[in-house]
Amino acid sequence: MNCAIVKEWMPHYIDGLLSSDMELSIRLHIQSCPDCAEWLEEAKEMSALWSEMEADSEYQHEQMDFPDLASGVMAHIEQLETGRRERAIKAASVRRRSAPRTSWMHYAVAACLSLLLLQFGVFENLAYGITEINGHVSNSVTQWFGGFGK
Repeated sequence: MNCAIVKEWMPHYIDGLLSSDMELSIRLHIQSCPDCAEWLEEAKEMSALWSEMEADSEYQHEQMDFPDLASGVMAHIEQLETGRRERAIKAASVRRRSAPRTSWMHYAVAACLSLLLLQFGVFENLAYGITEINGHVSNSVTQWFGGFGK
């Protein structure tokens, strides 16, 4: 067993949560490795300090009288949420009334612009331009891949 594995399983070894085989191999490694033995002592000290701190913390919480802030905070959050919902409902109702008119207005403007462009002959040579581009592309493709078919 190497030091990395021993250090990884050290907390479980201290708490006595390992199987007897695993505990025996860790104990044998610790007896033969001074670094891991030192690591075990430090880990035990840290565990004792941690347990001591938890016990002191629980005792202090029992002794101190903390004010109940949760109910006041939750009431304020609920008040803010209610105001947000009311604003959202008002905004949605206003938007629903004007949205259909706005969408038809966009379609009407698009149709007028299309008719205006047709009137000025913007689309007159469009078909010729597309045909010409298509011819150039097909000639290029034929030149690139023409040798493969022969």
